[in-house]
Amino acid sequence: MKDRLTQFVEKIVHQIEGNQQEKNDLFEELLTHLELSKEHFMKDGFTEQEAETKAMEQFGNEAEVGEQIQQAMFPFRKEMMRLLAITSIIFSIAIYLAQLFIEGDAYILWLILSMVVSTFLLVFSIQSIAFLNRRLWMNGLLIIHILIYSFGALLTTGVTEVIVSRTLSIFAGLIILFAIILIYRTTIHDYKASDHPLPKHAKWFHIINITAGVVVVFVMLFFMWGMAIMIGGMSPAMAITFVPVLVWIGIYLLQMNLLRKRIIKGAYIAAVIPIFIIILFLLYIVLIASGM
Repeated sequence: MKDRLTQFVEKIVHQIEGNQQEKNDLFEELLTHLELSKEHFMKDGFTEQEAETKAMEQFGNEAEVGEQIQQAMFPFRKEMMRLLAITSIIFSIAIYLAQLFIEGDAYILWLILSMVVSTFLLVFSIQSIAFLNRRLWMNGLLIIHILIYSFGALLTTGVTEVIVSRTLSIFAGLIILFAIILIYRTTIHDYKASDHPLPKHAKWFHIINITAGVVVVFVMLFFMWGMAIMIGGMSPAMAITFVPVLVWIGIYLLQMNLLRKRIIKGAYIAAVIPIFIIILFLLYIVLIASGM
């Protein structure tokens, strides 16, 4: 059975996002510090159990300590997440009110979805959940956020008041750009993959796939906008435009899985697929533009 100090330190380390090597080093450092503190209290006449309690009380609450270490390792991330969440909520309300009062109709389902994902981001930035994989859940939320607010950017074009439409379009663009920056920062800048079998390759794959994902989202918006023009408004049929995004996510996961299995050639072949599709699409756009 683990002693109290070990359990205490494990609860702290469990809240840290770093890789396994960083967690192991931090665990040893914190445990050593607590054991020295325990010995100090025992020399002052406390029993072993009392000394352990005193050492832990002096060190602080495990949740608060874990959060402070996390913040020190990844500075300003929570503040950036909070800013993104708050501005996104403001945009959601603004576009809904603009549609309601200018156009006389609004998309309540989009409002609900956008408010839910933004609220989750806000909660995640205020109170982290220790048992969740921070990077995985954060990036997952950000990807969903980008998709939802990309659709929100499309909705701004339906507002007939030009000044309001342009202002909201710029607002939406800044929100999406900020979310993309956060994904890059979380995955690349904050990504220390010494526990990954091929860390250098992994970092490049993240860069390639995130960039491809950004392009895929804009491609999705392009087709969604085209369908909206042809149909004359929004339609459930537009859900088909999300297929490329799902394919991109599947290929991304496949690449990282192959890389962890050290199947490098297979991973690079999989990485070429979205790039090849994007190049074909860009050539298609150039041909259409040149023919006009």
